[in-house]
Amino acid sequence: MRPQKGEVWFLASCVELCKTEKGLTGQESFNYLAQTGALQYITECWEGLHMTGPQNIIESVDEYVKNHSVEVIAS
Repeated sequence: MRPQKGEVWFLASCVELCKTEKGLTGQESFNYLAQTGALQYITECWEGLHMTGPQNIIESVDEYVKNHSVEVIAS
């Protein structure tokens, strides 16, 4: 299934939010989200997440990563 236009925009926004919040580069932010599985989480839940504020999105992603205990490989 092709991603919806809004989904792609929202995913890019989340990469930027994570970048700013965690002090990463854009590539590091994308890699972090991909390696932890949070990228897939955001993609699957974007319709609900996009209705919340930026801080709630970051908290949701952090909670997802914490609850799924994925080890991040340094790049």
